[in-house]
Amino acid sequence: MIQAKVTDLLLYPIKGCRGYSVDQAAVTPMGLVGDREFAVIKDGERINQKQLSSMMYLSAVWKSAEYLELSFPGTSNFELNCAVSSIKTLDKIQVYGSDLSIQDMGDDVAFWLTERLGAEVRLARTNGATPWFLPVPEFVSVHGKPQTKFVDAAPILLTNTESLDDLNARLSDELPMNRFRPNIVVDLLEAYKEDSLEIFNFPSLNLESVAICERCTVTTTDQETGEVAKEPLRTLSKYRKRADGYAGGIMFGIYVTAIADGKLAIGDNLE
Repeated sequence: MIQAKVTDLLLYPIKGCRGYSVDQAAVTPMGLVGDREFAVIKDGERINQKQLSSMMYLSAVWKSAEYLELSFPGTSNFELNCAVSSIKTLDKIQVYGSDLSIQDMGDDVAFWLTERLGAEVRLARTNGATPWFLPVPEFVSVHGKPQTKFVDAAPILLTNTESLDDLNARLSDELPMNRFRPNIVVDLLEAYKEDSLEIFNFPSLNLESVAICERCTVTTTDQETGEVAKEPLRTLSKYRKRADGYAGGIMFGIYVTAIADGKLAIGDNLE
């Protein structure tokens, strides 16, 4: 029997914003409830830290099911009423070649974000569920499944503390797990064991593996200071890079999806 324990759960209510830890989370096949429910829209496209690095300083925390508190260093906070009825449906945006209908969250939050992020942006959420499609063979298991969140490739990112320990042993300066922006962090007692597991059965949630995550340059940005360096991609490329990858081939963490609705809590053990 494989031993594993959940050590952290994180939500990113706005795609590309800072994550924050929660003790427990409801989970559906579309992802963690409350995660990536919104996206920043610039020039008609959803963006993240790769397109607008100032997003790393943006925090969003759920205060209730309807209210999301936004904060940015050195400025006043903004309380977003997510249940307002005055939002308007925007023109559809393109995500991986498919149309996605979105709802604008209003001028007030758009002004607040624009002032802080240094670019003219809007905040939006999806206008109902849309069949998800990423034109990459590795993600065929989630193709066509309904999605209401602004996920990238698959609904949930899972990382392993032992894998990070192995990476840090190869670095001159250790890196925190937030470089990899996971939703679920587990301790599998063996580095990179997550790569080979197909099913993760927890007491109240069953997850299935979708694909190994190939990492982008966001991992090289210190999520606290904004400083950009070459690690961890430089070191990972020496021993965790595969040929013919779908996004550069440098691997760390895996994408998973829930088989059915459930819940997960810090301390839950793999069964």
